[in-house]
Amino acid sequence: KGLQCARGATIVMRHAEIMQHAGLPDLEGHVDTSMIYVGNLRSAKQTDRYTCSGDKAGESWAPTLTYHGFRFVEVNTSLAPGVAFTADHIQMEVFASAVAQRAHVHFGSATLDKIQELALGAQRSNLMSVPTDCDQRDERLGWMGDAALSAESM
Repeated sequence: KGLQCARGATIVMRHAEIMQHAGLPDLEGHVDTSMIYVGNLRSAKQTDRYTCSGDKAGESWAPTLTYHGFRFVEVNTSLAPGVAFTADHIQMEVFASAVAQRAHVHFGSATLDKIQELALGAQRSNLMSVPTDCDQRDERLGWMGDAALSAESM
């Protein structure tokens, strides 16, 4: 949002679940902990390219006809000389199917309440009309294999 860039400049964004770290089998000896890890994405590219229009008022953009499951985004401005890109230019949109929560539970423990909150978030992020699996990889298709585990709560 509000990005200043020259007409024709290209910004490339890649999304990933995790950062590179020691122990990833396909990175043996080549780990850069400042970089995202894309080895688990299989054939999914999780990549967006935005070509700037040169709008003097600043530019905003969001991908259409796709979504990305991610925790980290890598922004490459090497094809956009002079662009001063900061975290303030990024806004994450959270969305899922509009399904009302049917049950609520609270524990006498902040830790258990947080685990419950995170479990609900994980279930919600994998509900795109039908349950999906691994929305960060190339498995964004309906997946009913685990539905029996949580169907009553949906």
